Amino acid sequence: MSFASRLWGSLKEKGTPAMVGLDPRPENLPEPFRTMALTGPSAAAKATLEYHRELLPLLAKKVPVIKPQAAFFEQMGDQGFAALADAVGFAKDLGLLVLMDAKRGDIGSTSAAYAKTFLGGGIHNAFPPSDALTVNPYLGEDACQPFLDVAAEHSAGLFFLVKTSNPGATLFQNHGSPPLADVVASAVHRWGTSFLDESGWSSLGAVIGATRPEELQHFRSLLPKAPLLLPGFGYQGGTANGLDPAFDEFGLGAVVNSSRGILWAHERDEFAHLNSWEEKVVAAVDEMVAALPTVCGDDKQA
Repeated sequence: MSFASRLWGSLKEKGTPAMVGLDPRPENLPEPFRTMALTGPSAAAKATLEYHRELLPLLAKKVPVIKPQAAFFEQMGDQGFAALADAVGFAKDLGLLVLMDAKRGDIGSTSAAYAKTFLGGGIHNAFPPSDALTVNPYLGEDACQPFLDVAAEHSAGLFFLVKTSNPGATLFQNHGSPPLADVVASAVHRWGTSFLDESGWSSLGAVIGATRPEELQHFRSLLPKAPLLLPGFGYQGGTANGLDPAFDEFGLGAVVNSSRGILWAHERDEFAHLNSWEEKVVAAVDEMVAALPTVCGDDKQA
């Protein structure tokens, strides 16, 4: 089954395009994991692993996709990378789709190694394969081709950085005529025609910041059948307002990510009346789901 079909099927099952990012920062973990994590890198990795073992079953009841951010695991060293592998494997066991946020992109042979690490086919399959991977395409087509090849081999998805959510993105991404981001979007659309499934959707998607809703209609017109990853919801200031162009009449077309707004729910004043970090996470997820479009089956109205 194509990644696009798996993605939309999972969104329909949960009824929401909400996605939660895993960005483990020792100083922001809830107790008792925070105290454990602050004693050293090995303890931080152990606390992170144990935290995700309790967090992921909560998320699996509510959302279809998680997005681990590899950097936050990698900074804990080899045990942190092992904690990332455990989170990926455990999430998949729970029925969650895993979109690995690693933003890789390099010369051809290195790109191939990155792609095989995260999507499958690496040495003895040392790392559990994710369903999709974020890719930095700005080194050019030859740097992207290995990701396309591995994604095709493993029925995986790719999300190419097109217009990112950070304030400084416009310096390069708006440069030129047409703007560089538009050139990248056109390339993603062209590559994506080889990844269309029977639904008409592609398994090649694009990252478009939820902090830039005024640009969504433009990029949707350039990428009519590409899944959109919309980061920046919640803590970075993105809201559900203006996101409609990303979705079709059934609520399909995009996934919306929140990381800190969910992971730091135990620090949010509006949830102070709740007793446990688990209750606060569930409340934060419910709040996000309620704000976003409802995903319906093809025979229903969104």
